[in-house]
Amino acid sequence: MKIPRISQALFRSPSLRTAAVMGLGGVGFSVGSLLLARVLPTREYGLVALVLGIIAVAGLTAPLGLDQVAARRGFRLDAGWRRAALIACGLTALGAAAVAALVYHLSISLAVSVGLITLTVGVAQSAGGHFQGRQRLRTAVWVVQLFNGSLTLAALIALALGLTTASAVCALIAAIGLLAAAALWQLVRRSQGAGERQPTAWDLRREAMPLLAVQTGNAAFLQLERLLIGPIVGLHDLAVYSVLAAFVSSPFRLLQSAVQFTLIPTLRREGDARARRAKLAREAGLVLIIVTAGSVAIWLLAPPLARWLVAGRYRLSHELMAATLICGFLKVVSGFLTAVVVSCGEERRLRLLSLICWGSIGVSVAGAFAGGAWGLVGVLYGIAAGWLLRCLLAAWLALPHLRARERPRGLADEVSLRPSPR
Repeated sequence: MKIPRISQALFRSPSLRTAAVMGLGGVGFSVGSLLLARVLPTREYGLVALVLGIIAVAGLTAPLGLDQVAARRGFRLDAGWRRAALIACGLTALGAAAVAALVYHLSISLAVSVGLITLTVGVAQSAGGHFQGRQRLRTAVWVVQLFNGSLTLAALIALALGLTTASAVCALIAAIGLLAAAALWQLVRRSQGAGERQPTAWDLRREAMPLLAVQTGNAAFLQLERLLIGPIVGLHDLAVYSVLAAFVSSPFRLLQSAVQFTLIPTLRREGDARARRAKLAREAGLVLIIVTAGSVAIWLLAPPLARWLVAGRYRLSHELMAATLICGFLKVVSGFLTAVVVSCGEERRLRLLSLICWGSIGVSVAGAFAGGAWGLVGVLYGIAAGWLLRCLLAAWLALPHLRARERPRGLADEVSLRPSPR
């Protein structure tokens, strides 16, 4: 009797249902990445991996926190909010292209592709925040898969056309993404209905800033491996890690994203701390089952699958997989704790969370450089040290919201601004 009950609970879990949909996008991303690993020269594939790492940070933060405010408060992306989101995404895209050219010394063509893809991912994030805040989670979770879908389609086209340069592949991803982003924006416009008057994006800039800091920190933290491995141990090891990430790291990253995606807009609606604890414990227990089973499957199946899919060009050692699994588990734990603080925390705690996030990134960066003497494995364990610190400090911030009998001060005014359900 227990097994059917557990299966039923797993099926009903919002976090796991969201993770399943995100997992489809993640599978597409992984397949596309592995196809590129199979056909591109190692240096060109390393450059694509670096571009994807930059975009994963810049694209997720492109709306400058407006998507998080919309998701947290349930605001509509009316004409004013859409205009503000597009301006924010455009400015971030310019900044991302500049960083790609000046910091990572990428070619002009690659830097332009970074800017364009950042814009498209930012549009998808803005649209996703709109649907997420309106509790249309099924639509939202598909919307934010734009980047994964673009990469998968681009990889298939690149394989068919025989493209072998990073510039051509990234330009193709940008072209596909722009077309998809235009369609998403029309979907947001058509979904608008009559609603109560709501604050402008400018009115909520003080709330958006700490949310932006947290989101940027999350995105940067999740991509630290791609951003640091190249400068520390070289493009070849970055290519190896990209294959490793496709098999080992991606499932954990998807689970973390799914946990935050579902808990941030729903935890704050729970009546009290007891209800929040119950919801969190239920979701965490189910996710733990998936993490445990998935880790065993990854340990056994990833090495032979990798050898087959990339034609033996890259080898996944058990030392590398162990480091990645440990880091992945810490990422999932961090996702639960971050969701509690972002959903229920007042501005002061959001600012503290952003400081904790960036401080932990500093620890990871220092650890990565220190571990570089031991190669790729040392870099991964150095980054994991920062994740461990973040989990401990985020738990300290989250515990009051799981113990308190009342909502923390500072939330009452925020809740009063939320539009009434239609």
